Amino acid sequence: MPLGFNMYIPVISKLQFNENVFIERVLPVEGEIQVEQGKDVVPYDHTGVCMYSHRVVNLPKNFKPKSFKKDGQFFYYGVDLGKVDSSKVTAPYNGNLFKKEDGTFLYKEVEGKYILLSGVWGNVDKIIEKRSVLIKTRTYDLNLVAATNLTFAGELIVFPNPSHVLEKFYLDEFTSGAADGKIVYVGNHVTINLLNEAIKYGLGGVIAGSADKRTFQYARKNNICFGLFSGFGDIPTPDDVYKVLNEVTNRYVFFQGERSILRIPMPPEATPVKMKTSGPLKFVKKGMQVVVLQKPYFGKIGIVDRNTESSIFVKFNSTENAVEVRVPNVYAID
Repeated sequence: MPLGFNMYIPVISKLQFNENVFIERVLPVEGEIQVEQGKDVVPYDHTGVCMYSHRVVNLPKNFKPKSFKKDGQFFYYGVDLGKVDSSKVTAPYNGNLFKKEDGTFLYKEVEGKYILLSGVWGNVDKIIEKRSVLIKTRTYDLNLVAATNLTFAGELIVFPNPSHVLEKFYLDEFTSGAADGKIVYVGNHVTINLLNEAIKYGLGGVIAGSADKRTFQYARKNNICFGLFSGFGDIPTPDDVYKVLNEVTNRYVFFQGERSILRIPMPPEATPVKMKTSGPLKFVKKGMQVVVLQKPYFGKIGIVDRNTESSIFVKFNSTENAVEVRVPNVYAID
């Protein structure tokens, strides 16, 4: 329904198909590249290998070693490393203790074989010897309304939009094994308690429909990949987004927090979802869905009630009064 004043606002698309995308797969340290330029690859092909310490702990400044005889000294899992004040510190895994230039200590896990998977269906376009592979592929990009500024690549696990009672059960069930290699969609809403459990499990990332701002800040503080499809509050994941996620569970995906996208590789035989194309701007109408980028409603999704020459009035709940949002702090959702 047209409103009193003609107005156009920018558009955010929830889902975008990309025919030609380049994804770089990089070894954490120099190693051996195991593919050749021009070769076709599938997600679980090995593109490179190196020896790498997966986990490193920077010990507190007041850590005192128990029997430190040489730099790089080896310790078995569970052996006493020393003390922090009166608290005993034990080796969290087999590893080596190093003294840094500033006098503090760090503990590194024993180097193990690190295998770099391609993660995509595609063709090797370029190789940087001993370090990386550039692969041409095709993807779906799911846009995130809010995301921590981190990157992650790993297996996507999709919860079936569970109730709060079942959330802990699903974490136990789906994150057995190498949790650090997984990014988990936990449902329409993620609480700070569930996020804390995910951090304890060592998950690589968490995505959901919505969360409150406190939970988002907690994710930032704990340096975990964290993204929301709908925004802040208690807002369900859009049906079309959940449908895509549900169809690609257990697929290798790429979380790109800087760009606020979840990038999902697609096989060559996949038929793109037909999407209506729209320009970069959309005519403002009553009842259209928008995302607000103005405090204190930043990241919330609502419905247009009316507009003036320079503002749009948005309702977040049918029983609430509309709030004024100054343009350009509002985007249409396509």
